[in-house]
Amino acid sequence: TPYAGTVQHVGEGVDVSSVQCAGVTVNPGDIIFGDSDGVLCGSVDTFSACLHDAEHIVAAEQRLIEGMKVGNSLHSMTNFDEHFAARKEGRESSLTFKDLRTVKFTGIDSVEVS
Repeated sequence: TPYAGTVQHVGEGVDVSSVQCAGVTVNPGDIIFGDSDGVLCGSVDTFSACLHDAEHIVAAEQRLIEGMKVGNSLHSMTNFDEHFAARKEGRESSLTFKDLRTVKFTGIDSVEVS
C-alpha cells in the first residue's frame, strides 16, 4: 500500500545527496535564503565569509539613503560626469561612488566601507 506524502519511519525519505536547482548545486546542510530580490544558496562557511562585506554594503546603502533624504541626489554622489566624458571619448571607465572608501554627506557622520 503506498503512503503518498507520509513518512512512516525516522530516516525514511531522507536523501543526503546533492541536487541541481536552476543550474546551482545544492548540498546537504546548505542554507537557502530567498526574498523579493532573489534566492541565495551556500554553505555556512560561504555565508560566514560574506557576512562582513554584506554588513558594510548595508551601512553604505543606509548612508546613501540618508544623503538623499537631506537633498543629495544619487547622481551627485557618483563620478557620473567624469565617467560619461571618458566613455564619450572612448576611454575605459567605471561608474562608481566618488569616494570608494568613505561615503560622506554634509551633516551626517561618515562610514568606512570596504
